[in-house]
Amino acid sequence: MKRLLIITLLVISSFSLFSQDLSVGLVINDTSNHPMQAIAKPGYLDTIIDPSFGTKIRRITNAGAGNVIVPIYSTVQAWNSDESYMVLYDQSNSSHILLNGLNYAPIRTLTDVKPIDLELIYWDFNDPQVFYYPERNTFDFIKYTVNTSSKQTLFNLDSITACSGSFTMGNDVQMMSWDSDVVSFRCNNDTAYYYKISTQTVTKFAINTLRNIAPMVAPSGNLFLHDSKVYDTSGSFKLNLNESSTEHSCMGKLSNGRDAHFTVAFAQGPNGGCIGDIIAHDLDSGYCYDIISPSRGYNYTQSGVHISALAHKNTEGGWVAASMMGYAKDGQSLLDQELVIAKAEKGNVKVCRIGHHRSDEDDWNYWGEPHAVISPSGTRVLYASDWSGTQDGHSIDCYVVELPIHISTVNSITEITSKNHSIFPNPTNDRATIQFNNYSSQSFTFTLLNSQGQQIAVSSKQNTSDYSIEKGDLPNGIYFYSLIFSDGSFIKGKVIFN
Repeated sequence: MKRLLIITLLVISSFSLFSQDLSVGLVINDTSNHPMQAIAKPGYLDTIIDPSFGTKIRRITNAGAGNVIVPIYSTVQAWNSDESYMVLYDQSNSSHILLNGLNYAPIRTLTDVKPIDLELIYWDFNDPQVFYYPERNTFDFIKYTVNTSSKQTLFNLDSITACSGSFTMGNDVQMMSWDSDVVSFRCNNDTAYYYKISTQTVTKFAINTLRNIAPMVAPSGNLFLHDSKVYDTSGSFKLNLNESSTEHSCMGKLSNGRDAHFTVAFAQGPNGGCIGDIIAHDLDSGYCYDIISPSRGYNYTQSGVHISALAHKNTEGGWVAASMMGYAKDGQSLLDQELVIAKAEKGNVKVCRIGHHRSDEDDWNYWGEPHAVISPSGTRVLYASDWSGTQDGHSIDCYVVELPIHISTVNSITEITSKNHSIFPNPTNDRATIQFNNYSSQSFTFTLLNSQGQQIAVSSKQNTSDYSIEKGDLPNGIYFYSLIFSDGSFIKGKVIFN
């Protein structure tokens, strides 16, 4: 197991090092029309090639008729820091679910995690085993360790303030600073604060009218945004951004590493300009420039634009992703029902259209919005869709656009992991045993799926280097198994019962 972990980490590290320019293999700054074409919804874990853009799209969930599984939100990390885990939201069961972030195998339902709001789960930006959330009812801010399911209360929102009432940690933007040290919040609609975990200090913002909006911390942890105003670490006003309003936005970084606010703008700012689907605002200087806009040859700002600027592990900064509903919602015109990635670099803006999301929202309202989320490396984009045109309204599942720069890495990881375990006998009529190296005695979760992608069995083990799969009453056929270990590494394969 140790050898498997080392090789896997080397592949992921190499991937992160060489996957800087996300536009590799894509068309840059193309404004020509690529109408959406009819294509069947892919099966669970299967892929299709988008006919308009040539990108690979993989379906990663199997919600079932009438059910909904979606990303938490565009501004909330879906993947952990090394992309070995991911968290989605099962609206049908009102629960968060944990998946393997590399092969998308389900691990478990997080029934022990109950945040104040479904969007208030924050992966640690560096520790792949940890995420944070404010707990419902108690208002404890919890550090949750995935491999042990253990909880540690870091602070209580009520006790660190003089405010008593209802707390929330975000509205349209939900995140911590990129060192996972600073989090901001409001109490009722009265007062707003930020808390620095390392120093155990709370600071109150000098904001008189909150307008039901909590200030949001920038990646550096040194700047905060409330409405269109920027505040410093003393909680004092710093400057106004050139925004007429703030809608469907995300905090991130520009290509030069400076804190940024990425937002959609339907009207010019008070100082003129900066109108479009993606506008970048420098939080330190207040300067803004357009990424996707009519002035760059695109249509007037699309409806239903959601932006994700969470590619924090990509060494070439400034990359964001966005999903757009559009007005016609039929995918026949520029940007309508499209997914994009873009690089926010002044004087060198790159925009790549990466697929049609095929979700028109009409049957599902909020749940039908794609809410695209970029991965930490930037090489994958997660989104939700009801796959309009073929199975419109039947269910909503999650899909991942695997960018050209990502695909070779996935193949390499799959090849490496398959060489580090064995299963015998296979085929079998009663029992098959998986053997693997587990020198460090890690715990692992075993999952078995049938050929339709339905979960048949799940269990957890530790201190063993083998696992037996019993046929029992299972029908003859092909089944897919995965073992996800506590360090995030995994093995997977198939077993045939006859």
